[in-house]
Amino acid sequence: MTVPTNIGEWRDKDVLIDADEKLGKLADIYYDAETDEPVFLAVRTGMLSQKQVLVPARDLVTSPDYITLPWTKADVDGAPTTRSGEELPVEDEERAFRHFGLDYTPPASTSGRRLVRR
Repeated sequence: MTVPTNIGEWRDKDVLIDADEKLGKLADIYYDAETDEPVFLAVRTGMLSQKQVLVPARDLVTSPDYITLPWTKADVDGAPTTRSGEELPVEDEERAFRHFGLDYTPPASTSGRRLVRR
């Protein structure tokens, strides 16, 4: 994964999929509660929309003005969503991993959460 020193600095940058199709703007980052590694990006998909779609942060490529992800529109369709300022419901955490074919390990944390938003 190519991650900037502080991925939080990339908020409000464009996020591209399919190499050149704009998905939206980076709104939030979800980190693994145990390793503190970025796992999912929450991407705001519309100008006025509060909807944010979750996409894995792995294999992202950065440029000065945008982030490119190796996912297609078909990959992203049906992915879990959240709303601006809201946490991802616990029951959607595993679904987010499974949607993209990623291994999910139940959390060992006392909070019961695998992902934390920062």
